[in-house]
Amino acid sequence: MKFFIIKLFLLFYLNFLNASNSCIISDNNRDIYRQEYIEPEQIQSDHFVIHFTIADDDFQEVNGQLYSLQSNYGYAQSIIDLAEYSLNLYLENGWENLPPDCDESITDLNSPNHCINFGGNALYDIYISNDGVGMVVPENPYPIPPYTGGRTSYMKISTLLNDYESLPTWSHHVVAHEVHHSIQLRYGTGTSGMPGSYIYNLWFFEQTATYMENVVFPNSNHLSTMLANCDVVTPLTYTNHGIDYPAEIYPYRSALWQKYLVKSTGDSSIVRYMWEDYGLQFSNSGAAVSLFPIYENSINIATSNQFTLEEAFNEYSLWRYFTGSRSIQNTFFEESQSYCAATTFDLGETYSFWSNKGGAYFINLPQDGIDLSISSEYPSAFNCRHLTINSNNEYSLLDINIENNNISIDPFSNGNQVLIFNTNYDNIESNQISFTIDLDYTDLLGDLNYDGEINVVDAIIIVDMILVEQFDSLADINADESINIIDVVLLIDIILN
Repeated sequence: MKFFIIKLFLLFYLNFLNASNSCIISDNNRDIYRQEYIEPEQIQSDHFVIHFTIADDDFQEVNGQLYSLQSNYGYAQSIIDLAEYSLNLYLENGWENLPPDCDESITDLNSPNHCINFGGNALYDIYISNDGVGMVVPENPYPIPPYTGGRTSYMKISTLLNDYESLPTWSHHVVAHEVHHSIQLRYGTGTSGMPGSYIYNLWFFEQTATYMENVVFPNSNHLSTMLANCDVVTPLTYTNHGIDYPAEIYPYRSALWQKYLVKSTGDSSIVRYMWEDYGLQFSNSGAAVSLFPIYENSINIATSNQFTLEEAFNEYSLWRYFTGSRSIQNTFFEESQSYCAATTFDLGETYSFWSNKGGAYFINLPQDGIDLSISSEYPSAFNCRHLTINSNNEYSLLDINIENNNISIDPFSNGNQVLIFNTNYDNIESNQISFTIDLDYTDLLGDLNYDGEINVVDAIIIVDMILVEQFDSLADINADESINIIDVVLLIDIILN
């Protein structure tokens, strides 16, 4: 039965994310309302009131299917306890409190602003329902300084088919995540979509809420499980995506960027600095807010102006390389060994960045060394470094000026070497920028399949060339302007040595 419930949980989760791409529900999503019950029950705490039913004949239609709304007191109590625990931890760390969702001084029952329309009182409302694993629904403007662009909201948490007497530990992170959304909406409500839209910057909401799950529940494996999956879009499988890539549930998985910022700056409050800055800017504009100057400012605060956003992007790309099988113990990310190893690429193709905001490419280099030609319409938009890792897991970095176009990589036989390309950010946002690497084989005599290496495949090719009387200067090992058995012998000697 537990396996079935977990499977249903995942089904709800995937359907919900595919439908809305967020656990903050906006005007553009399917209709979501405050839940009504045939026989309502509730439990109150200092900051919350949770609404549910224990009736077995109360159902809710979701996407054309009926699901029972039945829950139980133990399950409801565990959710409200976890919500209180999460909120109190956020408040202790300087976050804003939740706004009241109504004015209890209004006594006219016919008034649309009476608390009877908002859960009965001004406490924050949580509904146990079947709309999704968890969600927060923005509701009314809350124009109270200093964050005058905020909104009130309410929360919904899944019934999990009423199979639990308390919320299972594998789902605790959902409460921490949703409570953080409710706090975020106190600062501002622009979440995603186009600038000027009600839902602009959604990725930022999900990114920080996912990171904060582990602040509240350090043993939560939600983020680490997502980053361990090499078959989905994450900052490790699609390293070329910027931190703001909005699709394919990437905003949740890009909490790796928040994790990097906290550890690299040594200031766990950096996430809150961002929201405070965001809230003030959103209050002033009421529309589009660029998050990257906010990131820059927060990094400056956390490091006393010793670090920039561009330097952070450079370092973030290096940290991501050392994941999975390439992780180094006690270096870079915690738990990095359990993550998927960041994707690497072969030489000799065109590489494209989705934006200039945090993407990276790791290009494998042959141990034998090679000459390369790098071209781009915007060479100043990239940063290139030569990374070498020896057999003792000691690494070194060398900056490469790609504006010179041609670079030469020396042989490195004591380990591995790669080129790291990442975008430079100079307060100008741009999309779809690319570069091309062409291989110069003039010095790689004997490389007949143009893969940057000389091996038995090249020996087979040279024999075929002799049989069909084909000439290639790279096969003319002794430079006598003919290809024959002598060249084969010399090539095999190169391979063996």
